[in-house]
Amino acid sequence: MNVQLCTVSANKVARQKGAVLIFCLVFLLVLTMMGVSSMESAVLEERMAGNMQDFNAAFQAAETSLQSAENWLGGQINWPATSADGTTTVWTRDSMDPNAADSLHWWQDSTRDTGTWWNNNGIEVAGVDGVATEPHYVIEELSNITSGQSIGIGSGLQNRVRVFHRITARGTGVGDAAVVQLQSTFVKSYE
Repeated sequence: MNVQLCTVSANKVARQKGAVLIFCLVFLLVLTMMGVSSMESAVLEERMAGNMQDFNAAFQAAETSLQSAENWLGGQINWPATSADGTTTVWTRDSMDPNAADSLHWWQDSTRDTGTWWNNNGIEVAGVDGVATEPHYVIEELSNITSGQSIGIGSGLQNRVRVFHRITARGTGVGDAAVVQLQSTFVKSYE
């Protein structure tokens, strides 16, 4: 009788070895899939962080360019002359618009949204670190107002001309893929 019990115990042990092996392989497969999934997630998060850093660099470059243009205008004592080709630093309003009949402004036109166009027509702001290309700006004269300053009537003060300028700035990030354009309206009074 003792012999029979040993035989049954040996058969149970033999069957259990195969079941444990299959269970371990399935468990290892699940762990591998979880590891691969978390690695893909980490790589995606790193790409997103890199893109955000690239966008921030482009934004900061465009902001620097915008500030540079505002500083240049703020330092002008006399009313700057305008030109249709930008040779005077201040462009005539909408002189860059290739097709005035369409509803797009010149800065929205795809032919103007290239680094080559900005290198040829914009004013470069040198010394910006961490960007692929130096940022540029374009200044346009929008309008001027010479009347409407009634508070100075009778005081002996002369009416001053107020000129509205539109500044468009373009900056790139670490690579040329991230591009940011900013605009501001700058008002300056001239004698």
